[in-house]
Amino acid sequence: MPDGETTTRRFFISRMHFIDNMIKEGKYPNSRQLAELLEVSRRTILRDVEFMRDRLGAPLAFCPKKRGYYYAEEGFSLRFVRLTEGELVALYLGHNLLKKCAGRPYEREINRAFQKICASLPEIVTVDFADISENVEFEVEPLRGEEEKVAQNFAAIGAAINKRQAVEMVHYSIDRDEETKRTVDPLHLRYFRGAWYLIAYCHLRQEMRIFALDRIKEVFPAGKRLFRQDDFDLAVYLQDSFQFFRGNVPSLVKIWFSPKRARRIKEKQWHPSQKLSFQEDGSLIMELTVSGLEKVKSWVLSFGAAARVISPPELAAAVRSELQQAYANYNH
Repeated sequence: MPDGETTTRRFFISRMHFIDNMIKEGKYPNSRQLAELLEVSRRTILRDVEFMRDRLGAPLAFCPKKRGYYYAEEGFSLRFVRLTEGELVALYLGHNLLKKCAGRPYEREINRAFQKICASLPEIVTVDFADISENVEFEVEPLRGEEEKVAQNFAAIGAAINKRQAVEMVHYSIDRDEETKRTVDPLHLRYFRGAWYLIAYCHLRQEMRIFALDRIKEVFPAGKRLFRQDDFDLAVYLQDSFQFFRGNVPSLVKIWFSPKRARRIKEKQWHPSQKLSFQEDGSLIMELTVSGLEKVKSWVLSFGAAARVISPPELAAAVRSELQQAYANYNH
């Protein structure tokens, strides 16, 4: 945050503290008195009062008899958040992370919420944010698809979820290279690795489906939702998924990892169902129960020769076929 902006915000917060205290003490301050005491213009004070009333919910009223402001609600007091130095640092770093989300859905709402939080913070501690900014950095994967279109789809579908309404949409399938028009009951939106996805009941397929928002070409309201949300448990639906994607039938998967790769594999939980069995030579075998073997295949291939599918046979065959085709590409 630039020094000038930081200083301005501190004065702004200090003024609100001052106004709040004078009102609570029953002094009925007016804009002229406050401007003189705080050495600012009356216009600045009027903006402060407007912000307190409209943004912070202060029940400010003007008493003609005493010619000053008071709280129309007895006992009201502005509630200023008190944070430790560590919490302020976390808030600052969070703000830097949010700045990486420019162009994302909810960007405006996130920034507005952050501004409200900042407006309620008093000057409790001094933190050298310049050092933090130099030493800590975030890298957020770029949003997939056209940002404006994704944001429009997000807003339309998010509103339908809140209103429990169905939507009609034109969806492009990248695997089949075709567009289909379908009616869905939207239930959940989720961000995963640079893309937004919709989990919805599809009336065309008569089952739950996952749709990428950047592949939705058009979306329109379609009236009352038919699917009962009470019948849907998101955790149960995704429990067998792998990297957010799922198939129809769960399979027990066993994968061998080389000793060198095993040391890295054990540092992370790749799936809630995973079980690791370490071998005498330092390698390990991972067992997990998942649906959607296509994503598992891509994941195994990313490890190259350091991973080998033990079971199921169809997954091993799919990986073998992919490697043979890759070898053929270089064997001309």
